[in-house]
Amino acid sequence: MTAVSPSAEMAAPAAERPAAAEDHPLLRDGYKRWLVFVLLLVSIFNFADRAILAVLAQPIKEDLHLTDTDLGILQGLGFAILYSVLGIPLGMLAERMRRTRLLTACIAVWSAMTVACGFATSFTTMLLGRIGVGVGEAGAQPITNSLVSDHYPPSRRASVFSLILLGSPLGFLLGQSAGGIVASHWGWREAFYVMGVPGIIVALLILFTLREPPRGLVDGTAKAAVATPVPSLREVLRYLFAKRAFRHLLAGFVIVSFTMNAIANFVLPFYLRGFDVPLATIGVLFGVVSFFSNGIGMLLGGFGFDALGKRDIRWTLWGPALGMVICIPIYFGAFISHELYLSLAFIFFGNMALATFMAPTWASMQNLAGPRMRATTSAVGALAIGVLGAGLGPTVVGFLSDRFASSSFTGGNFLASCPGGRGSDGIGTALDGACLSASADGLRFALISVLGVFVWAAFHYLLAARSLRRDLYDPKEEETPA
Repeated sequence: MTAVSPSAEMAAPAAERPAAAEDHPLLRDGYKRWLVFVLLLVSIFNFADRAILAVLAQPIKEDLHLTDTDLGILQGLGFAILYSVLGIPLGMLAERMRRTRLLTACIAVWSAMTVACGFATSFTTMLLGRIGVGVGEAGAQPITNSLVSDHYPPSRRASVFSLILLGSPLGFLLGQSAGGIVASHWGWREAFYVMGVPGIIVALLILFTLREPPRGLVDGTAKAAVATPVPSLREVLRYLFAKRAFRHLLAGFVIVSFTMNAIANFVLPFYLRGFDVPLATIGVLFGVVSFFSNGIGMLLGGFGFDALGKRDIRWTLWGPALGMVICIPIYFGAFISHELYLSLAFIFFGNMALATFMAPTWASMQNLAGPRMRATTSAVGALAIGVLGAGLGPTVVGFLSDRFASSSFTGGNFLASCPGGRGSDGIGTALDGACLSASADGLRFALISVLGVFVWAAFHYLLAARSLRRDLYDPKEEETPA
């Protein structure tokens, strides 16, 4: 088998559907619209099951007497380690079996484990529940990306990914709004029970309405892909890391994910501690802000940079780098402000600028890989950003928050005097007020301290853009490495 030359330029036909595939029933517009809709539902409940812990973090912390470090682990490493590590074998499995059935099983697992989180009685049992959610969600991104890449050509992938990635703000809106309302009326445990049910319906939709496409269908390489052995993990890694664009893109993705996930997981506790606003109110309010800001940003990044990419493909990486730099002073304004609606306005525009990177990043990774390695490529990306980005980001910010809060607290040992961030002598006391103030300031300074990391990430995106055109996958070449 011949290897793809890293110096191969993207051929013009790579952006269009080959004529031989035009009439395939799985490439008809009606079916493809249904595929995107169902995968959007997968994305919505994927992120809703993550978002619900963010909105419930404060009552869980107070009920189970947790620290911010504990919350960081629950929202970071506790979720991300198995989510990321298992993505590799699940991605490789997706190269070898029916992806629709594997995705159905993954959704059923994470929905059941979301319900299990409602039975947690300690940090350990909640951690086990979050690990279980991560196990189920590990296969969603690799399988989704692989299915999309078999139905849409490179010139449209970022646009389609941006539509599916709308599941992120929609999921956060659903998880934060529904979670906040249910928790306010019945309790945080019941919120987990309610959120675990809809995933089963989505799993059934996949099982009974989606069909497994031939590998490389839209590239016109389906027959070659069937005849080509599935590459091993070592072969895939050798192929990908031989490409300078992939190396820098992955590094930038990891770095931007570090701060992005830290903000996403701690921004609601920030508002609950620093502003006098009820849980249900801020859950709905922030859910709406997050939905529109992230949704607009993802669409701008997907459709906007796809359009600019037709002039110069490097815009798919230049654009995200620009968004990362722009969002830094905006987020600073959000976290330094003590006025609720001004802070939320800054958050809106900060989210919108940052979210432009998501769809072009996943699309570029798919465009660098061949048809028999796209699920594995997504899993490799998910492993790196999961452990080093989504895992370490919230964990580090939680640790920094506890340290800054201890420095701000003048009443002795913060962790001993303020279990769960509240006064040990009861709610509403002078000690309780001092605990809340220190806890709010600690989180504020922790979030501000990691914003500069976005510049580092943008630098890697610029470096990746320099060799992107040379490293893109060319369907005229054999995609399987030697």
